Amino acid sequence: MLDKSSRWDHVLAMLARDKRLGVSEVAEELSISESTVRRDFVEMERAQLARRTHGGIVAIDVAYSLAINSRAGDEGADARERVSDFAATLVQPGQIVGFNGGRSTTATARTVVARPDMDSRDGRPGLTVVCAALNIAIDAVLRPAIRTVVLGGVAEPHSFELTGPMATATMRDLWLDIMFVGMIGLDVQAGLTCHSDAEAGVTRTMIGHSRRVVGLATADKIGQRALAGICPVGALTDLVIAGELDPGMRRHLSDTSVRLHEV
Repeated sequence: MLDKSSRWDHVLAMLARDKRLGVSEVAEELSISESTVRRDFVEMERAQLARRTHGGIVAIDVAYSLAINSRAGDEGADARERVSDFAATLVQPGQIVGFNGGRSTTATARTVVARPDMDSRDGRPGLTVVCAALNIAIDAVLRPAIRTVVLGGVAEPHSFELTGPMATATMRDLWLDIMFVGMIGLDVQAGLTCHSDAEAGVTRTMIGHSRRVVGLATADKIGQRALAGICPVGALTDLVIAGELDPGMRRHLSDTSVRLHEV
């Protein structure tokens, strides 16, 4: 049976295509019970991702074209959900929180902005989210209690990340309490890496303007290297990871005083 994160990804992809979904068709498509679908629909409406109708849901905006494609067969979805669930607990109401693009950061952002304690108080936002990725911004802006800050720049077509001089210039005037960093690879020598040097440059600026920097990873990232270096492992204050961690990386985290959270 699919975990909730995978179900919601699949449902949002269907909703982007069809604009309206019924309980029975989703239950049949995902091979799950109608009661599970109804519970998901209630939670999705509460999170302002859809509006319930008699027997189903309808799209409430045109933003679903930015949703991550369905990953029904994605074996890493459960691990990412564990990472995002824990990472979301590190955020306190009222903080200024940054995210770069990626599946783990997207899942974490969705969990954080849907927390019921992130409500506005005395006219102040329950949370301020600074986004380097358009899909994360759209998840956040649907919540009235969340103040959403979107960096300028050129949007990358696959990651939805905003890059270039406009993005880095905007970020130089902003400061974060906590920054969540997704990555393609995590290596003792290469540090955190991704596929795009433009994306890496914006993320580095965000890291440099944050009090706390939390890396989000699954064990398959360990030992992998991509084209562009984001930062050394020691630039992190915390690493949240799901899966087996090799002894070499464990020692390196200890040597560089990075707090390790295994989930």
